[in-house]
Amino acid sequence: MKIPRAFLEEAMARCTPGAECAALLFGRGDVVEAWRWMRNVLNSPAAFRLDAEEMYKALAEAEGAGRELVAIFHTHPGPPDPSPLDVRYMAVWRVVWLIANVYTWETAAWILKSGVELVPVEYI
Repeated sequence: MKIPRAFLEEAMARCTPGAECAALLFGRGDVVEAWRWMRNVLNSPAAFRLDAEEMYKALAEAEGAGRELVAIFHTHPGPPDPSPLDVRYMAVWRVVWLIANVYTWETAAWILKSGVELVPVEYI
């Protein structure tokens, strides 16, 4: 997956350990072209939930621009490995899940296929 370096820089500037930070990443194929920061309605450092209406609007705008949802980003207060809850939602949202450690900014991308698989990431 190719992700603009500007996205990671923006994440580092806006995300804090106080609450998991989330964004929807849009593009074509495996290339991220745009993103939308989403509000974590749980406001929790250990979990996130996105507002359904806000998600719908972001998805509709992306579709109108000819883009599709290619990844879901969120932070963790530790290693960038999917939690059991992440894996559960990966079965619903079958896109890449990009996770970042909010303290170190180590990132990893994952997708659920026959199991949870690591996806190579290139920051461009």
